[in-house]
Amino acid sequence: MDPLPTDFRRTTRRGFLRLAAASASLAALAELRSLPAAATSAAGEASGRFFGPSETEILTQIAERMVDCGQAGAPRLRATGAIATIDRTCLALDPATTRLLPTALRLVEYGPLVFDWTFRRFTQLGDAEKDASLTGWMTSRFEIRRLVFRALRNLSLLGYYSQEESWPLIGYAGPLLRPPRPSA
Repeated sequence: MDPLPTDFRRTTRRGFLRLAAASASLAALAELRSLPAAATSAAGEASGRFFGPSETEILTQIAERMVDCGQAGAPRLRATGAIATIDRTCLALDPATTRLLPTALRLVEYGPLVFDWTFRRFTQLGDAEKDASLTGWMTSRFEIRRLVFRALRNLSLLGYYSQEESWPLIGYAGPLLRPPRPSA
């Protein structure tokens, strides 16, 4: 008898790539807990932050809409360390990978003016208008807009769900082995 179900024998290239992408995302999520130490490297000591104050506010408002699950007990994004985690992550990554993120944030900020003919920036919109603007980015016919949306969504979700306050939402009880407590 064949031990594998039929679906596993007919693995397609696309299915394999999805599995690889999911594995890479989970591996990246696992690494987020170790990044605070890595972010204090020589590069981190020189500048201290990846995003400037205005970029941080844009990112915060985007991430708030991305992670809003509508559950009553869900912690607010601003009450977690999600944005600081995203900042440290970007600071610790290869600059060639992250150098366009501030530009992407500015594009989303001024996107309503260009794409939606709304004469307000993203950070000045109401929640429903922000959702509509982000939906425009997600479903755009321009690949660059969809790519920016996916990058910001991935950062938002990884930052938010790496916080202990969000773990009950996904049924995660935390790591089996806790890091040792610092001796007092």
